Amino acid sequence: MLLVQILQGMMEGVFLFLIASGLTLIFGISRIVNFAHGSFYMVGAFLTYQIYPFLAQGTITGFFLSIGICGVLVALLGLMFEFFLLRRIYRADELMQLVLTLAVVLIIRDVTKFIWGLDDVTVQLPEALAGALVIGDTYLPTYQLVMVAIGVVVLTVAWFTLKFTRAGIILRAATDDRGMVAMLGTNQAHVFSLVFMAGCFLAGIAGGFAAAFESINYLLDTRVIVLAFIVVVIGGLGNFYGALFAALAVGILKAIGLLYAPRLSMVIIFLLMAVVLLIRSLRRSSD
Repeated sequence: MLLVQILQGMMEGVFLFLIASGLTLIFGISRIVNFAHGSFYMVGAFLTYQIYPFLAQGTITGFFLSIGICGVLVALLGLMFEFFLLRRIYRADELMQLVLTLAVVLIIRDVTKFIWGLDDVTVQLPEALAGALVIGDTYLPTYQLVMVAIGVVVLTVAWFTLKFTRAGIILRAATDDRGMVAMLGTNQAHVFSLVFMAGCFLAGIAGGFAAAFESINYLLDTRVIVLAFIVVVIGGLGNFYGALFAALAVGILKAIGLLYAPRLSMVIIFLLMAVVLLIRSLRRSSD
């Protein structure tokens, strides 16, 4: 039972990593804390619910194709949001950025309620992913194993991109010193747009995968953004690899907490965040 819960936690950690990695990349480049990121996750889930039935529903090919399409659509939505709204306030104070992103959260939520209503909806999991792998007396759900594998693939692609490609070098340089990147002739606006699209794409596919695992409704953005920000805070704002370890830690701790102390599962996560912040504060004061 413990092994299954750990696998469950790793799967949730992958969801959180896909969301938090995009969130932390956006912050690392633009220095904007995007509260609307959970809304893009929710839109990805609802678009998967809408598109999947038209693409060979019940098959793995249709399932992954619908999630890929939804990821691209969410990325384009994010590009519109960045181009028409965020680009106007990059140099504004933090309060203006906060108000704008929260306003977008409310707008997307109202549009979601208008299109898909107030009731919970679900996405049918393909039969090939609905079974379990039997190891001795332990049944490991296939979908959880697939999600962990997807997390490894996403991490590998992201690591290779950041480490060995020109785009990755520019992104790492922009995170450390945006002014220097501009002096080298790189168009900062294009960098911001591409990073925002990539972050929204990750959020969109995370929502698509989550749609087959849990019920989705117009409050999904609020549920996920709280945990995503906890992951970003624990991992460090702008730290991509920190987001990975923090997401896995939060997912596994939450799953184990639900097994042994259901009422304290979220308390444990908040305690972890408090301890991390306290340690960082003590280190800064000692320096």
